[in-house]
Amino acid sequence: MEALGTLLLNILMGFWNLLILPWHIYEWFMLDTLKKKMNALTMTGMSHEFFFVVLALVLVLIGLGIYKRSFLRKTVTGLESFNGRIGRFAAWFALLMTLQQVAIIAVGQIFRGNEILIAPLGITLIGEELQWLSGQLKFYNTILIALASAYTFIEGGHVRVDLVYSSCKQRTKHWIDLFGTLFFFIPSTVMLWWFAWPIAMNAMFAQKPMNIWSSSARWRDFRFEISGTAEFSWVWSFKFMVLVFAALMFICAIGFLMRNILALLEKDKTIPTHYSFDDEHAAKIGDAPAHPL
Repeated sequence: MEALGTLLLNILMGFWNLLILPWHIYEWFMLDTLKKKMNALTMTGMSHEFFFVVLALVLVLIGLGIYKRSFLRKTVTGLESFNGRIGRFAAWFALLMTLQQVAIIAVGQIFRGNEILIAPLGITLIGEELQWLSGQLKFYNTILIALASAYTFIEGGHVRVDLVYSSCKQRTKHWIDLFGTLFFFIPSTVMLWWFAWPIAMNAMFAQKPMNIWSSSARWRDFRFEISGTAEFSWVWSFKFMVLVFAALMFICAIGFLMRNILALLEKDKTIPTHYSFDDEHAAKIGDAPAHPL
């Protein structure tokens, strides 16, 4: 009972902190030193207060959506479109990765060079060794995975292995997706954020090393972790992209949850479990609705 009471109190405090969020932001800006501001920021990202504020915001959106279906549709469309734009932008890194790999092979194997130098009008745009550029391909792949995974999920592009789901009725699928999102999808993104936050902060800032149990932070300066090898050395960027991945997948999970809530509420309409952004082109010429909600 004590644990349940603590949980309810934290949920209520989440709504209260959400209500006075502008005041908290003002207080943060009023801190007199950069060190105090960064200490507060680094601790906030994995605090339970932050979690319950986000939970309160999600509950408010769902509550408003249930009360007003048009708001629920717009919220789902907005969340999916947000991830869709980011994912389609990230898709260009696949082309960039291909072109850079071809250039590396051409320079290294055909011309026997060890560096790519592009300096129009004496302005150096690219001047890195092939080993560094080869390592950079891993970062492009990281960007592609971190930014486009949610977009791929929205379109139903991830591999699905199931024995029951495909044979279920549409309404049953929505119930399965609803409970799966609540008990697996959302918790996994929250846990990923919680574990990734101190790792990313340690890689980006000079401070007392943090972990998931840290109760204080001692920020000193900006210090972006790099490796001592000749390959692509921005170690911090890979760790930061894990945070970006967790955030985008959490937004994707909330949008997916609300899509299924809408589908279960709108019994007289057929709302698909996933949305294809390719239909947007057809919608422009009048062949299909802009968004199946």
